[in-house]
Amino acid sequence: MEKEKKVVIATHGELAKGLVSALKIIVGDVADIQTVCGYTTPDFDLDQTIQSIMNQHDFNQYELVVCTDMMGGSVNNGFVKYLGQYPFHLVTNTNLAFLVDLLLTPGCINAQVLTSKVSDDLVSVKYVNGVVNSMDDLDDL
Repeated sequence: MEKEKKVVIATHGELAKGLVSALKIIVGDVADIQTVCGYTTPDFDLDQTIQSIMNQHDFNQYELVVCTDMMGGSVNNGFVKYLGQYPFHLVTNTNLAFLVDLLLTPGCINAQVLTSKVSDDLVSVKYVNGVVNSMDDLDDL
């Protein structure tokens, strides 16, 4: 049986909510997305938040994809600790292009699909000046 996907966007500050706001404009309904806006309140407890997410998730019915903002950051490192305990996918350095692609991908999400998506040139960070300059160079040919 192919599982549906649920996505958690977990970031420092309110970035997760901002990404969801943009996703609603681009892809529409984003019902299966949960946000974690880390460290926005004095009583924020990352471990407690992660444990709550894992306890409430139905791993038999849904694939869980957790997307964090920054490799080596405390939010991502917090989820890393749970990789051996729960069967979820963890992606970091997440951006809007990746999330749009992830949400618009039909069917099952697995390690092979995610590996392909994160290596796709379309979702990587770009220095646009360099891209435009290399396009100008091609015009000269």
